[in-house]
Amino acid sequence: MGDLLYELMDARQAADALDAYLAERTGGLRRLRGALSGAGLDPEEMLEGSVYSISPLWAWIIARAIELGTVPMSLTEDPTRPTWPSWARHGRLVDPHPPAETILLVDGFVSYLGQILRTAVPEATWGVGEHLIGDHPLHNRPVLAAGHHQIFLPAFPLYGAYQSAHGRSPLSGTEMLDHTRRTIDALHGLGPEATDLQEPMVTVVAEVGCFDVGLREDIAAHPGLVEQLIAELADRDGVVAVHRYGPTALTVDFPDWDELQLKLWCTLWLERHLPR
Repeated sequence: MGDLLYELMDARQAADALDAYLAERTGGLRRLRGALSGAGLDPEEMLEGSVYSISPLWAWIIARAIELGTVPMSLTEDPTRPTWPSWARHGRLVDPHPPAETILLVDGFVSYLGQILRTAVPEATWGVGEHLIGDHPLHNRPVLAAGHHQIFLPAFPLYGAYQSAHGRSPLSGTEMLDHTRRTIDALHGLGPEATDLQEPMVTVVAEVGCFDVGLREDIAAHPGLVEQLIAELADRDGVVAVHRYGPTALTVDFPDWDELQLKLWCTLWLERHLPR
């Protein structure tokens, strides 16, 4: 499949991509253990198996991501790309991107996170992401699912790595622990993440020269949240302008991105900042 994007896969290719993702988990965890040992940390202590271990582990990974920053070459020119895990090669990463070392640390974290979630929710199973909405960010991706909830594990950690690599508001260990707890609740069928699945937080439509972005109606009820999203989105590299023309309606001039990339960024930003 090479670097075929998830959203362009047919059913057989998506099933093969799931198999590849699962086959990589042992290697990802092994590399993470090696990285911890190389930094003078005890892998047995850092990866002791409790949900609480997520916080210090992620804090260490983010500190490394900040140190490593971004690479000076584009995705197409980066010679390390064949060494990346399959989820990164099939996903829509953007430039400037973190180096291979950061991506592999995220991959190791994702492997460990999967173990934590499977222990907390034994009924959760791996599968290919499905949704009524064809361009949903879960579509065709390898997901952990229970009941009606599905999660593509690399999405939120990769967002955090990008934030740190670009020197923007790092995603703390406490935030990642909170996200993990919310995910466990959602997989158990509890909380807003388990009940709002049919209505996406963000819709994006490409218009002539810009994107039309719609937010779920309840998002405008949180004071200042949309303004904060606009401010951070406008600060992204390559954004020309962001205009709010309604309580939950924006236009975004972002020529370097496409609909799915913009939708994914806004969705992950809201997952981080929406009050719980």
